[in-house]
Amino acid sequence: MNRVILWILGLILVLLLLGVIGNSLGWFDGGQTPQAPAPQTSEPSPTPTPSDPSDDGGAEQLPDEPLPTTPANPVPSDQVPVTPPAPVDFPHNAAGALHPGSGSGYLDRTVWSPDMCFPFEEAAFANSQVYGPGGYKGPPGTGQCDSPAYVLPWTDNFCESRGYTTPLCANGKGHQGQDIRPATCKKAIHWVVAAEGGTITDIGSYTVTLTASAAPHRVYRYLHLQMDQLSVHEGSVVVKGGRLGKSSNNFGGTATTIHTHFEIRAGVAGLSTDGKPVAVHTFLPPYLSLVEAYRRKLNGGTCG
Repeated sequence: MNRVILWILGLILVLLLLGVIGNSLGWFDGGQTPQAPAPQTSEPSPTPTPSDPSDDGGAEQLPDEPLPTTPANPVPSDQVPVTPPAPVDFPHNAAGALHPGSGSGYLDRTVWSPDMCFPFEEAAFANSQVYGPGGYKGPPGTGQCDSPAYVLPWTDNFCESRGYTTPLCANGKGHQGQDIRPATCKKAIHWVVAAEGGTITDIGSYTVTLTASAAPHRVYRYLHLQMDQLSVHEGSVVVKGGRLGKSSNNFGGTATTIHTHFEIRAGVAGLSTDGKPVAVHTFLPPYLSLVEAYRRKLNGGTCG
C-alpha cells in the first residue's frame, strides 16, 4: 500500500516538473517562441530631409496645400506716386460784367500779363469803389467798411462809367484800371507789391509807376498808396513781388475809399482780341491778369 502511494506521488511530481518545463519552452502557446527585444543603441535616429527646400517643417502646412506667394518688394516711400491736390479757384464774375447801372464793360479775353505777381501780399477784393458798397454812387446807406464791400465774387470795373480817357472803351472814356480793396478796411496796413521786376519810373502826388525791365516792358501804375510810407523812390530797381508801399486812401488833396487802383499799360503796339489797335501806353484791361495771378497765389505760387 505504501509503495502505491509513493508511486502516485512520484507521478504527480513528474507531471508538475514537465508542466514547468513545457510552459517555459512554449509547449502550450502554439509552438511560438517569444523573441527577445532588439538591443538599444545610443545613436539618434536620422532627421528626415524635406523633399521641398522651402518646406519649413511646420505642422500647419499640409503636403498638398500650395505655398503662399512671396510678397513683392515694397515701393520706397520717396517713389510712391502722390496725387496732387485739386486746383483751388475762387468766385469771380466774368470779364466785362460790371455792377448793374455802372456802364458797359469791355469783354477782352486777353490775359495781358500772364505771369505777373498779384499786387497784394494778402487776400484782396476786386470791385467798384464808386458803384459798390460805400461808393458815392453805390447802394444807399452803405459804408466802405461794411461787410458787403469785403465779399466774393470779384467784379470787373474796367470801362466803368468815368470820365478818364480809355481808348479801348466803347466811347473812349471810362475807368482805366481795376479797384482792389485790401484784406481789411484799414489804411496803411496791407502791403502792395511789384507785379514784375523793373524800375520805378515816376512817383506823383498819389501814383507810383513801375516799368517792367523784361520785354514787352509793360507799365504798371498804383494809385492811392500811403505816400509818406513808400518803400521806393523814383529810380528804385524792384524785384517781382517786392514791396512798394501800403494800401490807403490817398487821392492828392482829398481822400477816397481805402483801396488800390491798379493799371496795366501796353509796352508795345499790337491788337486786342477783338481787333482793336493797341498803341504803346494804351490802358489794358487788367481784370483777367489779376484773376490768373490770384488763382496762382491761392494754389501756392510765389512771385519770386
